[in-house]
Amino acid sequence: MEGINKTAAEVPQDLIDHSKSRLLDTASFLRKVRDENRDEFRSVARKLKINLRKAYHLAQIDEALSEMDVSAERIQRLGWTKLSLLAAHVQSDTIDDLLDVAESCTAHKLKMYLSEGGFDPDGRTVVLHFDKEQYALLDQVLRARGAEPHSRGLLGKETALMRLVTESLATPAPASKQDTGTG
Repeated sequence: MEGINKTAAEVPQDLIDHSKSRLLDTASFLRKVRDENRDEFRSVARKLKINLRKAYHLAQIDEALSEMDVSAERIQRLGWTKLSLLAAHVQSDTIDDLLDVAESCTAHKLKMYLSEGGFDPDGRTVVLHFDKEQYALLDQVLRARGAEPHSRGLLGKETALMRLVTESLATPAPASKQDTGTG
């Protein structure tokens, strides 16, 4: 890739046409624009038909992996979502192990592995739907049990929910109306 013009970043047509299949080239180009001509970064992302968040992640991926000895095919196979999770954690002595983990699990499990040091392969994902009032109550209870507010919800909500479940099992259930003879 040639130097970047400080007035307007020229995006090679081939990169525009094949940005998804040329992840590393796209990431490298975006990093160069970010570092040398920040004012053009948004327009370059638009020309590449990717959103700004993904463009910044790709630049970060190139920054993290450009000096690593990893094959382009292996990186391309993982995709940008897993690579963006790995970018903050890779070091030359751990890259192969982290890539092995990333290749063997979903992006969600990789995120759990990186934040908690592992994941339960038999774990289950539960999706719940609440109305506004129900969610406000759930939010309040989970915070009281240790969950912390974060930009996209709560961190530690699973642990807080399991605390709540454990506490409810330790407390005797109130007698139902049938048990008391009323009803």
